[in-house]
Amino acid sequence: MFEPKIAGFLCNWCAYAGADLAGVSRVQYLPNLRIIHVMCSGRVDPIFPLKAFGIGIDGVIVLGCHPGDCHYQTGNYQAERKMKMTQFVLKTIGINPERLRFDYVSAAEGGRFGEVISDFTKKMKEIGPINEEKDLGEKIRIGKGIVGNTRIRWIIGKERELIEQGNVYGEKLAENEFKDLMTKNVVDQYKREIICSVIEDKPLPVKEIAQRAKMCPSEVFRYLTYMENSGVVSLMGHKNNSPQYQKASEK
Repeated sequence: MFEPKIAGFLCNWCAYAGADLAGVSRVQYLPNLRIIHVMCSGRVDPIFPLKAFGIGIDGVIVLGCHPGDCHYQTGNYQAERKMKMTQFVLKTIGINPERLRFDYVSAAEGGRFGEVISDFTKKMKEIGPINEEKDLGEKIRIGKGIVGNTRIRWIIGKERELIEQGNVYGEKLAENEFKDLMTKNVVDQYKREIICSVIEDKPLPVKEIAQRAKMCPSEVFRYLTYMENSGVVSLMGHKNNSPQYQKASEK
C-alpha cells in the first residue's frame, strides 16, 4: 500500500509549537510527516517545494501563524502569497497543485495540527506517488526556472503594497488585476523555459523550435529575439535561410 512521503515546513513560534503540543497531548495523526523547522513560514522559498518533489517527496505542507499573529509581522502573509504563486506554477507545468498546501496552526492548536496533517496525508494517498508523474525531471527544471525569475519574485514581494498602498503615483491594483499580472508573467516565463528546453543541446531553426514547443513560429521568434538580447540564447547561423538558435552556455 502506498504511503506518501510528506515534508512539512513549520514556523518556530506557532506551527512547530502546535506540533509539540500535539505530541505532549498524544494527538493521533498519520505518521508520514517529516518536519523541517524554520523560524518563520515566510522563510520558505518557492523553490523549496520543487526541490522536495524532485527528490521524491509526494507532498509539501507549509504551516504558519494565523493572520495577525506572526512574530515577524508579515512573514505569514508573505508565505501565503509565495505558496499560492507556487501552486499556480505547479499547475502550469503539469504537476497537481494540491501536492502543496499552506495553512495556519497556532501554538495552542495541537488537535488542529493533527487534523490538518491527517487530512493532507489522505489527499496525497488519493493523488498517488510523485514519481509516477510523466517527465517529472523536466517539469521540475522548468518550474525552478519560473519561480527563480527575478521579475516574478519582485511582483510577489510587492503584492500587498501594490494592492493596499499603490505605486509611486498612488495607483492601486485590484486583486483580480494583480492576479492577471502574475498569471501573465508566469505563463510568459513558462514559454521561455520551454523554448530553452527545446534548444538545450543543439541549435534549431525557428520553425522546428515552434513545432517542438507547440507554439506559433512568430511568437517563438519574438521570444528568441528578446532572449538573444538578454544573453539567454545565441544565434548560431542560418540553415535554409532560417536563423538557428541555441541556449547560451552558462558561464
